[in-house]
Amino acid sequence: MELFFIKFGFISLYLLLFGFLVLTLLGLAGNWFIAGAAVVIKLLGWGTLSWPWVLAIVALAVVAEIIEALLGMVIVARQGGTRYGVIGSFVGGLAGVIIGGSVVPPIGSLIFGFVGAFAGAAIGEYIRDQRLDQAMRVGFWSFVGRSAATMAKVAAGVLMVWIIIVMTW
Repeated sequence: MELFFIKFGFISLYLLLFGFLVLTLLGLAGNWFIAGAAVVIKLLGWGTLSWPWVLAIVALAVVAEIIEALLGMVIVARQGGTRYGVIGSFVGGLAGVIIGGSVVPPIGSLIFGFVGAFAGAAIGEYIRDQRLDQAMRVGFWSFVGRSAATMAKVAAGVLMVWIIIVMTW
């Protein structure tokens, strides 16, 4: 009977980790929950997860946040966006996540984050150049950058979950 509860506990843990990945995909703090789970797993002594691995998981969460914040702006800048478009992309994406998360939780943060990044970049470019074609092009690349940033963050989350599963299996 004790073996049943141990297996049930690990299966529940793995399902919880995959739920945290879904939160990351929705633009929420799933990677931080995964990092927190790694700390709890280490403190409980489950598996062979060591402190260096826990620190690596936390470092991955930090790097994923930095990548998410910067990748969209870098793509906008590389595709011809001005400072107005870059700042608009960042501010629009951030505002979209906040507004979307409060209007239609939790999927709203994902959708509004993309829309906000597009709109912010397009508005910023239009304010500067008064050219709709340039504004739409930069807005599109802002959307692409936001998508790439989200996928990079999810990939980091998958790697974090994989490390935990391997070390607790």
